[in-house]
Amino acid sequence: MKFRLLLFTAALVSVRVLPAVADEVSRYCYRILVDGKDRGAYQYVNAKFVTFADPSWKQDPTVEEVRLVDLKTGKQERPPFIQRANYISSRPWGGVMFEHIPPGKVLSMRAGGALVSFQRTASGVNCPHPDFRLDNRLHGYEVLQQCPFEMYIGLGDLGSRIHVEGQEVILKTALLFTECTATLHKAGAGEGRAFPIQHLGAYRLIERYPHLSKPVHEQWGLMNIYIVFPALNAGDELEIVVTLSGGGRQIPFYVRKIEERER
Repeated sequence: MKFRLLLFTAALVSVRVLPAVADEVSRYCYRILVDGKDRGAYQYVNAKFVTFADPSWKQDPTVEEVRLVDLKTGKQERPPFIQRANYISSRPWGGVMFEHIPPGKVLSMRAGGALVSFQRTASGVNCPHPDFRLDNRLHGYEVLQQCPFEMYIGLGDLGSRIHVEGQEVILKTALLFTECTATLHKAGAGEGRAFPIQHLGAYRLIERYPHLSKPVHEQWGLMNIYIVFPALNAGDELEIVVTLSGGGRQIPFYVRKIEERER
């Protein structure tokens, strides 16, 4: 039976293999194969849903042949309802989203012409950090924003604009903050290291890059704060922590450089 992905307006919550935050424990995650290749790095899981967004998908894929099979008995069971992952069509990425499946089952489907399978792992075993959603993906970068399902209040705070300017990356954020720090986590390395980063108002950004005056005025916004940092290498993750105005609450998010062969 053929499924067309339907518009879904709940939270998109992202996860990756990120440094753990104190007192937070991964619930479970999934072994995900696309045409036999491991693509589990691109799952984003919260307490209720798993979102999978393969970098090769530039829009939500058409889904067909959805099956849920019990590994012990081999019997087919009723599969979860498959929903589209990206309902902001201007953002050039796509994916699927569904409620968690029980352990001991395999969910398979044809998505965008590829054979995709999902199998839940044991709790707490090599699982990505929970409650991060894929906020946006553009120009070889993706932004992962911490946003537990029950605290979801809206999209677009961090990743609504990703711009690469030579050897620097510019990220627009609607957050009002007073401080900003960054830690670089190299692919395959352990502990991270401090990384240079700046936050600029719109007019200071224009002073540095006069040719960006038109997009800042007409598209990006004069009231936003812009985070600027050196370009990353493939597989690198940049942990950014901003301190909000009025109260000093700190919010972490991550920027990851996707390997070109995976996009």
